[in-house]
Amino acid sequence: MVLSVDIGNSNICIGGLAGAGHREIAFTTRMVTRPRCTVDEYAAEMKFLLHRLAVEPTACEGVIVCSVVPRLTGVLAAACKRLTGKEALIVSCELDTGLIFQVDEPAKVGRDRLADAAAAAAHYPLPCMTVDLGTATTYNVISANREFLGGFIVPGVQTSLRAISAGTAQLPPIAPEPPEHLIGANTVAALNNGAMFGTAAQLDGLADRVEAELGQPLTVVVTGGLAPYITPCCKRKVIYDADLLFKGLALIWEKNKR
Repeated sequence: MVLSVDIGNSNICIGGLAGAGHREIAFTTRMVTRPRCTVDEYAAEMKFLLHRLAVEPTACEGVIVCSVVPRLTGVLAAACKRLTGKEALIVSCELDTGLIFQVDEPAKVGRDRLADAAAAAAHYPLPCMTVDLGTATTYNVISANREFLGGFIVPGVQTSLRAISAGTAQLPPIAPEPPEHLIGANTVAALNNGAMFGTAAQLDGLADRVEAELGQPLTVVVTGGLAPYITPCCKRKVIYDADLLFKGLALIWEKNKR
């Protein structure tokens, strides 16, 4: 099994990649992203979480780390080495991802975007657009020739809701949930439905425009914690894949394992 670590702005997701081609997600767990935590602190927390899952870190054959928080990349890699004894493979555009980069600065593309795009290119009909609903909502466009063309980055659903609550006097903080109706009949419902249906409409609209520009039918794959809430609000067909990023990490590991 390969220990995979996805360092995001809000959470650090940990997964076990097992089976043929390491495509089986044996487990997932997460911890809060805390930029000031030390190697010792993260190693202790990971050890506790893995122990609860009956996972023996020293039995892992390797480690792969995907990070959008540069300050924590080395910290988590060191914590993983302390637990497993293995040097981490750090995701970057310099690794073999199966993609051809057609962007201005490949080195500045978020590592999570690389993993999502690599998985989409390997597992879904192309051209494809991935949508990752995280702290930021990131869209990646992959051409029929496996070219990473770029995409879009917009504030995430919860990020937007926190901002509007903090910047107004009468709009309360809310936790997003599946909407019952389209039109919100009260303030909380109006905020929630605006976020849910607004994100879905944005997704539909961008997909339509990308499809028109490419001149080919576009596959749309959605992932992230809020994806199950958003996808039912979309008008066009979209595919929900909760493990898209981990599938990308498995693929990158297989292509680059030492």
